[in-house]
Amino acid sequence: MDRIKKLATDIKREISFIINTRIKDPRIGFVTVTDVRLSVDGKYLDIYFSTMGKPRDADISLDALKRSSGFIKKNLSARMRLRNIPELKFIHDDSIDKGIRITTILENIKQDDENKD
Repeated sequence: MDRIKKLATDIKREISFIINTRIKDPRIGFVTVTDVRLSVDGKYLDIYFSTMGKPRDADISLDALKRSSGFIKKNLSARMRLRNIPELKFIHDDSIDKGIRITTILENIKQDDENKD
């Protein structure tokens, strides 16, 4: 595992901890950090997250996370020794929702095939 990937894994763990234990904003709801992508120079960090609930809940959580980015960066700086704290960009990861929809479609197709027989 190269240095950037290891650092990204460590940052993911710390950001998950900060979001789930330190932030008290009720608009964030139940957020899971699914992935992080750190730029090669370490200046930018894309944080992918998923939420439970409706698509509107994801938009509300995204707005709250953006507003909390300074707090997250401050806590990240206190928890990790980094030369530069990267700029945070939050991105809603809807791959879980897409997976659920695909599974539902496949189950419906299977039931239709069974009912034809």
